[in-house]
Amino acid sequence: MSLGWYMQRLRAMSPSEIARRLMERLARSSEIASLRRISRRPWDGTFADVPRLPWRDRVPPELRKQLAVDAERLMRGEWDMFGWKSVEVGAPPCWHRDATLGVVIDPDIPARKLDHRHLEHGADARSIWEINRWSEMTRMAMHSALNGDVHAIRVSQLWLEDWCDRNTPGYGINWTSPLEAALRLMNFCWFDALVRGCNDPELARRQDELTARIVPVHAGWIWRRRSFGSSANNHLIGELSALVMAITRWPALARMIRPAQHVAQLLEREILQQFASDGGNKEQALHYHLFAWEMCWHAGRAVGGFNAEAVERLAKAAQFFVDVVEAPDCWDFGDSDDAQVLPLPLKRTNAAAEFRGWLLSRGDGSVLRFWLGEPPKGVKPAMRSKWLAHEQSGQAVWRDARWTVRADASPLGLGSMAAHGHLDALHVSLWFEQHALIIDPGTGAYYSSPALRARLASWEAHNGPVPVTGRSSPMRMGAFLWANHHDRPDLEACDDICVLSFSTDGSRIKRAVHVMQDHVEICDDVGHEKTHVVTWHLAPGWRVVQERKNGFVCHHADSIPIHGTLNGDAIEHWEIMECEASPRFRELATSPAVSITFRGTLTTIWRKSV
Repeated sequence: MSLGWYMQRLRAMSPSEIARRLMERLARSSEIASLRRISRRPWDGTFADVPRLPWRDRVPPELRKQLAVDAERLMRGEWDMFGWKSVEVGAPPCWHRDATLGVVIDPDIPARKLDHRHLEHGADARSIWEINRWSEMTRMAMHSALNGDVHAIRVSQLWLEDWCDRNTPGYGINWTSPLEAALRLMNFCWFDALVRGCNDPELARRQDELTARIVPVHAGWIWRRRSFGSSANNHLIGELSALVMAITRWPALARMIRPAQHVAQLLEREILQQFASDGGNKEQALHYHLFAWEMCWHAGRAVGGFNAEAVERLAKAAQFFVDVVEAPDCWDFGDSDDAQVLPLPLKRTNAAAEFRGWLLSRGDGSVLRFWLGEPPKGVKPAMRSKWLAHEQSGQAVWRDARWTVRADASPLGLGSMAAHGHLDALHVSLWFEQHALIIDPGTGAYYSSPALRARLASWEAHNGPVPVTGRSSPMRMGAFLWANHHDRPDLEACDDICVLSFSTDGSRIKRAVHVMQDHVEICDDVGHEKTHVVTWHLAPGWRVVQERKNGFVCHHADSIPIHGTLNGDAIEHWEIMECEASPRFRELATSPAVSITFRGTLTTIWRKSV
């Protein structure tokens, strides 16, 4: 990595964090020996009834059917990575292979010598980690428990034994991230409960052996290597959540780590630090909002509940998710890698909609209600025909019978690194009758396509007004590192008008969004000193045709046409073009966009066809 990256990374740390990281680096030289000692210690496998599984006679019929279909494909080695990309991973899987590229990373390299940010031949660590989170084995165990197919759970145990044989603690790509170990541990908590629930002596015997090989070394390593300082984002929430679950299920871990209640107190502190008082997640990435929230919820259920302040904050976070997400055609803001914690939804591709349905106690959340019980109390449907503003988080949403509008006036992201934030201040996303119309372009990939990721996170990829000369700040210094933050935008919302404003480059930019029954009007005011560009990026599936001098029509196979009209005192040029979009992690598509170059003011009106 460049000297500039190291300098900016050090700048993001406090002196105490730098000192702690130096000590951690020194300790890694003896890490393999420490993990070996943990794995050789006598193990007390006494377990508690956590997580508590639901009664089999209450299984939604559609869940049984879907689990059977999923398990059959998984056992053949046919997996859907990130919930959409069909790949052959093998049976058992090749645990060190980026299945999207076919690149295998040597499993015998000590983990401390691997840089997961820069792997050979453009491999993406996130793609390798995806098949090592064990959620597919949990899914197969769910099928076994609910459909009586013991074979699937035996296959899962064989695969986990193979994983242990091929992933010596401290070696290879799968021992480079404590969060990844935490996700494995959370899934193994559920897997263990599902296996024990089958009441099969042979399955239980093999499970005892697996537990002794997996649980102590994973829990000890996560505790030793947990995130801290400028890296304490959703990773720390995941690591603490996994430890709370594991220590509660296997009380003997408390002697090696801490009592579950002590770790839960650390997690409560992170909940209050990482979720704003209005419920938004400070990372400013909508999918990570749900990801972090779900991990906290599992830990809270395991430990018997959090303190009142943390419970209230999680309830507000649930309400924020209901208010801000538009499902099923989501198009999240900020980073999104389509991660899942546990394979609980009926279909992973519809997870956001199912979580929203569960939180609102609706029928489309019935599968999650089966696994998780009742949702947090007090979550209500999103307000309609009026702007709902979460001012601290910088998000405002309008919903009515036709339109959903999401306006962004958010800071860049959490902490000094703002790791998962995008340059999306003043961006507006628009849905018509639940079809995504104007989109946030997505994430792309983390490590394998850094240039694409930088483009999709840039000012120019979002539709807030940008000078034709561009903006040089904030500057991305690495995959999860910004050199600085932009000024915090302002947000005012009342009745049917929402106003966003933003100071940058010595000028003030203002955007007013006005929603009426049949149209949405977006007015931008940038002053006459500099020429700006607004690029309206449409979702894939739409096509745009010029209708007149300053008008165009958007056509979609599943929607009535939408007319766009451009008005302004100094429109210099506009054109229809194609842009890149990433509907899901590692997926790339092209879709139409309308780019307008102007000075002064620009008003864009989106109107449904009469």
